[in-house]
Amino acid sequence: MAAGVWICAAGTLAWLLVAGDLNAAIRAAPWLVLLSWFVYASQWRPCLRIDGSGFEVINGLRDHQIPFGAVKDIEVRFTTAIWAAGKKYVSWGAPTPPSAFGSGFQNEVSLKSGPFTVLPSNERISRPETRTGREAIVAAWQDARAAGFTSTCEVVVSTWNVPVAVVGLLAILSVIAAALV
Repeated sequence: MAAGVWICAAGTLAWLLVAGDLNAAIRAAPWLVLLSWFVYASQWRPCLRIDGSGFEVINGLRDHQIPFGAVKDIEVRFTTAIWAAGKKYVSWGAPTPPSAFGSGFQNEVSLKSGPFTVLPSNERISRPETRTGREAIVAAWQDARAAGFTSTCEVVVSTWNVPVAVVGLLAILSVIAAALV
């Protein structure tokens, strides 16, 4: 989605320039830059990373380093929520359930979705279980808990992503300046 918006914004600006309407291109450019920045901050940048020491939750303007030892609980549903240090950290970029992207009969839960498939003669054929990103998130925390991390030994470090915030502020100021001129 983000790449599509960027292509449309660049195409619109190029179309205005090729058409020879420089004044319209100058008036539209701040809005297109603001739209592109917003899509970057809300759709492209967010992610959830897991390493050997904890979670890295990257959202629009804020980054959170959450060590396994600080995690009290994790909820993995349509988003991933991590409770740590008395706060709830929601990841914008965590994996969503597979059925959230589609609808129809092909996404119904049936016996075929389990680790065994039932044949018409009532025989069972074993299939390998597939782990999605959602299960990997919970498994990483459970493995860390089994290794002996306590829930009060470490603190969460939250930082602002200054370059993204500065570009957003400049985009907003350029829109205001374009509206006043």
